[in-house]
Amino acid sequence: MTSGTQRGRRVILLGLLALAWLFGGGGAHPAGPELGPLLDAMGILPPVKETEAPDFTLPDLAGTPRRLAEFRGQVVLINFWATWCLPCRAEMPAMERLHRDFKSKGLVVLAVDVQESARTVRPFVRELKLSFPALLDEDGSVAYMYAVRPVPATYLISRDGRIAWRAFGARDWDSADSREYFSQLLSDGK
Repeated sequence: MTSGTQRGRRVILLGLLALAWLFGGGGAHPAGPELGPLLDAMGILPPVKETEAPDFTLPDLAGTPRRLAEFRGQVVLINFWATWCLPCRAEMPAMERLHRDFKSKGLVVLAVDVQESARTVRPFVRELKLSFPALLDEDGSVAYMYAVRPVPATYLISRDGRIAWRAFGARDWDSADSREYFSQLLSDGK
């Protein structure tokens, strides 16, 4: 085994250990007694320790740079996805409905496409009639910062820029539990 392979395995192992520490179980639900059961019903894991969301700047489909920090003060749902991913395709219409219904209450949805070009992403966004920003992480560096593997992976960033929770795998973002969660979250101004 080469030293580069060993080093790569160590980096992956350290990343997995950091995620296990950050999103491990135990103790009272950090979302509180009202929102905790809704997150549990949605299969979402909150972090054990509050962590600042890594800031990033990525271009949208028009080539305009968009920075995560520009959305400070709003609740941001970051969804990492790819056009070839069938579960990603399946969850996008529900995410669009969530976006339309809650954007006026302070919810921002950012769809971060991992390792594809605007030429590939643009027809997908048009076909599904998505109105939230699609950002291009063409080299996968932002997905790497967020330890995304596999897609879809979704992170919720609180108004103060901290990671509130993450979910790996597709979700029904338009479910009764999801709508109740976002309704309570956004009405509380958290």
